Amino acid sequence: MRDTLAQILAHARGAWRYRWPAVLVAWVVAVAAWAGITLMPPVYEARAKVYVDTDSVLKPLLNGLAVNADTENRVNMMARMVMGRPNLERVARETDLSAHARTQTEFAEVVNSLARRVTLESGNGAGPGAAAATNVYGITGNNVYTLRFTDPNPVTAQRVVQHLLNAFVEDTLGVKRIDSDKAQEFLGQQIRDYESRLRAAEQRLAQFKQRNVGLIPGQLTGDYFTRLQTEQDKLDQLRAKYRLATQARAEIAKQLEGEEPTFGLFSGGGDDSSNDPQIAEYKTQLNQLLLQYTDKHPKVIALKATIAQLQAQKAAAHKGRAAFALPKSNAEASAIALDINPVYQNLRVEQSRTDVALAELRQQLGEQEGVVADLKSKVNTMPQTEAELTQLTRDYEVTKAQHTALVQRLDSARLSQEAEATNNPVKFRIIEPPVVPLVPVAPNRPLLMTAALLGALAAGVGLALLLNLLKPIFVSRSMLAAVTGLPVLGSVSLVRPAGNLREPMRLGLACAALVVVYVIGLLIADPVSSVLHRLVG
Repeated sequence: MRDTLAQILAHARGAWRYRWPAVLVAWVVAVAAWAGITLMPPVYEARAKVYVDTDSVLKPLLNGLAVNADTENRVNMMARMVMGRPNLERVARETDLSAHARTQTEFAEVVNSLARRVTLESGNGAGPGAAAATNVYGITGNNVYTLRFTDPNPVTAQRVVQHLLNAFVEDTLGVKRIDSDKAQEFLGQQIRDYESRLRAAEQRLAQFKQRNVGLIPGQLTGDYFTRLQTEQDKLDQLRAKYRLATQARAEIAKQLEGEEPTFGLFSGGGDDSSNDPQIAEYKTQLNQLLLQYTDKHPKVIALKATIAQLQAQKAAAHKGRAAFALPKSNAEASAIALDINPVYQNLRVEQSRTDVALAELRQQLGEQEGVVADLKSKVNTMPQTEAELTQLTRDYEVTKAQHTALVQRLDSARLSQEAEATNNPVKFRIIEPPVVPLVPVAPNRPLLMTAALLGALAAGVGLALLLNLLKPIFVSRSMLAAVTGLPVLGSVSLVRPAGNLREPMRLGLACAALVVVYVIGLLIADPVSSVLHRLVG
């Protein structure tokens, strides 16, 4: 530590020999720097703050009915477009910044300079005072935009910011209208195209149905193989019912053959109207059938036979009661007894009903067998027809769905445009309009002149140290002994007379004068600079 301190003191004592060159360099550097700082042109900054309100009263009301415009992204996009080169070129022409540009290269340089000096910031990072502005106006979020531009001419700075602000507002409001018109035009063209496709699909489907009448399945019957299986199941069910009905009729026939006559029926009179309700019921059924079928229908024929049989039974019973003499033979007596036996009569009625059911089942079986046979005969044509129908129907449904969706989107676009015309979803509120700045923001002459003073002092000290390194001397016995390696027996000190104290005083006065010039420069730098640039401008 002592060695280091000794070396520092040695270098300081050595540099002290060149104090006047150091002071001279400090004066030259300081004065030159201060003159340059004074000649620097003042830079004025014009700025504007605008709040973009993207909340609309109609937005929640039209949710699901109209297109919800992404206003925030649109505003951000327009903020980037404002900083784009085409817009900057337009501003350069409108504000006469390009008046002195005679070539394309010079004009490009003007636009590049404009781009470097223009800033657009959003949110609370919009510079000093942005947070306070948002709090005062009750605005939060990133919808506060600040436009800044710096220029030596304050009027030019204000004009550039005003043009940029106008472009930002007008382009943001206009781009949606242009986009909406283009979107509606595109949707209209697509709808006309899909209408042509839809008519063509409808015509193809109608022509196909006309060519394949009888081969097209219904909506509820399914495809060919499903229909064939369904009809085959119906046929099997009818056959099973027919077998059961046949067995029931055979059983009734056996019961009729084994029924015994009823004795003692000729001893007294009986009611001859036991079959009247059944006959009336069958006649009612016959009248209903005649409304649907002709006299040759199996159901009609069977029901007429049953009614005739019941009427014959009634007549035979009446004849037996009315006769005063006994039958001539036992066979005749048995026949008459069977005819008037109620059990026998009921069996005969049930047999007639079974005959009617069998006739109906035979008719249904014939019809169902014809349906199944017809389906089986079309096994090679109907599946292909159904496949073509399915394809045509699918194409038609897809085209119809696309057409319907496009029509809905067009209606939504029109509703959105009408809503925007009534209540614009984007509103601009100018928080701070651009004004002509009166106080320059740059250069910061006090800071620069202070830095120049410190730099000048550093340059003087550096020069003294450099000269000392170039022409070193021994300032102590220890240094001499360390360099030569020889013992130093003694040293002679320099004793200055009292009159030599003027030199340090002169050095102090030179440094003090430099500080005085620095203070004076701080006071007159801005006025002198304004006067000079006013004269030059």
